[in-house]
Amino acid sequence: MRRSIQHPVRLVPLAFLFVILAGTALLMLPISRADPGGAPLLTALFTAASAVCVTGLIVQDTPTYWSGFGQGVILVLFQIGGFGIMTGATLLGLLVTRKLKLSRRLVAQAETKSLLLGDVAAILRLILLVTVTIEMLTTAVLAWRLRYAYDYGWSDALW
Repeated sequence: MRRSIQHPVRLVPLAFLFVILAGTALLMLPISRADPGGAPLLTALFTAASAVCVTGLIVQDTPTYWSGFGQGVILVLFQIGGFGIMTGATLLGLLVTRKLKLSRRLVAQAETKSLLLGDVAAILRLILLVTVTIEMLTTAVLAWRLRYAYDYGWSDALW
């Protein structure tokens, strides 16, 4: 049984399911809502699934329905989902280039400056580094713009 769960074809959907269920549980906590009481199961489940799958669909107005904690949970779910999609796409690209003839694989590797498939951990670190760098730069530019062009306070501009 354990061996069949660890198969990559089952592991990826199970990981997504686990993250969605954990996000649902967190969004159902009373601390996640702006108003007293927790969110109903379907609202929390739909919001968590939408965030992990990075579709951006919502059933409630995020700034007014969710508290800062709830918005933070949604933000983390977006990050996990986006990282999963980028990682999956990168690894799929590497798998495809492995099935090419050697000459075409070398061309594809040279063009994309990709690493070998065995360097999965290095690829994951690179994806994380590039993602965090781009997000930090974008956050700085947007926060500066919101602060000085629209008179937001720094905390609101950064959030």
